[in-house]
Amino acid sequence: MAAKLNNPYRNARGRWVRGSFHGHCDENSACASVPLDQSVQWYSDVGAGFVTLTDHDFITDLAPVQARYPDLALVPGFEYSSRENVVFAGPGVGPLYELPLEQALTRAGDLFTMVCHPWPQEGKRDYWTLEKIEALGTLPDGLEVYNGHYGHAGARAAGRQPLYDVFWDQLLTAGHRLWGFANDDFHDPEDFDNAFNMVLAEENTAAAIIAAVKQGRSYATTGLLLKNLEEDQGLIQVETDSPCTGRFIGPGGRKLHGASGTRFSYRARDEAYIRFQAQGESGRLFLQPLFAT
Repeated sequence: MAAKLNNPYRNARGRWVRGSFHGHCDENSACASVPLDQSVQWYSDVGAGFVTLTDHDFITDLAPVQARYPDLALVPGFEYSSRENVVFAGPGVGPLYELPLEQALTRAGDLFTMVCHPWPQEGKRDYWTLEKIEALGTLPDGLEVYNGHYGHAGARAAGRQPLYDVFWDQLLTAGHRLWGFANDDFHDPEDFDNAFNMVLAEENTAAAIIAAVKQGRSYATTGLLLKNLEEDQGLIQVETDSPCTGRFIGPGGRKLHGASGTRFSYRARDEAYIRFQAQGESGRLFLQPLFAT
């Protein structure tokens, strides 16, 4: 019998829009060094369709800069920072950082919520743990699987850890359906354009982008792009825009199948979830999991 999968990309309509869900400006985050208007200009120059501002425990007013960049969807938000960090973003976001994190998550409603940089330092895996996430009661929509602020050469030399795919598999294996995201976590010029997401949205508005990512209609990347994805009765076929080494991954982080090139395929068996990730000269790619029904 053919496997039946919950495929978040199936029957999704719209176009792919590029952007990051985690970033700061020097007006309202003491750790940042670039003014908001300058960073938005840079995002516009590289073809981003949306920009999210997540200053620490502060909601930056985006209306003035939105008027100067009408073709960009500017998404308001904040980074909950009084304990292990979580991003809250979306139209109508309010000062939920004034509440305990558990209460903030229960009241997030239609907002997008994401665990940030779960293992920020090499060898430090107790910042976010499976137990801490389960103790929240209300799970976030996703987590960062790659953080560009921690991934540039200077950050890596200082012992920062940008890649969290192993932790993602721990959560998925425990039965928690969290989507994966890559963000440049913009603070400084060297962070820019290190990681982003491609979102399949019906229109380029903040509301449509948030609705799409909450349903898993996105993928995370540091440069490698998805060219095509097809799934029919458990046969998953992926095509990338440039050569890479790719693998299909299942519960426990186990490699189900791996190959090199631009075309990859795998037929699902009885796995609780299957996800695809790849790495090539242009960067990394992380597709969202397909779950067994």
